[in-house]
Amino acid sequence: MNVRLKLISTGILLCLALGLTIFCALQTVQAVQRFQQSRHMALTGDVRSIRSWMTIPYISKVYHVPESYLLQRLHVSDPRSVSHVTLLSLAERFHRTPDALIHEVQTAIQTYRKQHPSQPQPGKPYSVIPPPVGRKKI
Repeated sequence: MNVRLKLISTGILLCLALGLTIFCALQTVQAVQRFQQSRHMALTGDVRSIRSWMTIPYISKVYHVPESYLLQRLHVSDPRSVSHVTLLSLAERFHRTPDALIHEVQTAIQTYRKQHPSQPQPGKPYSVIPPPVGRKKI
């Protein structure tokens, strides 16, 4: 009886371990997929990828919009006061919700792009390596 009880408890523990392993593997796959989707959105300049952890200088570089334009649209008078501040901290400082501030930044970027269509736009992700100079493309 004692051996049978040990065998049953070992089987239950193995099933539990297998179940937890499968659950964790699925969660990891989903996290990787979300990361890849967010990265693709950021690389293609999709403003929906803006998050509250981002700073104004970072957004300016990634989305190819002058930092001064974003600061003007957000009514920031002292650029030095926000150079390393996240949108989350800015939202708290301006007594707004983070989502409202993110939406304001997204709108500013879209407006800038409409007003400056000749400005460089974020490109597609780098997936094709150009052939070396002097070699013919086959």
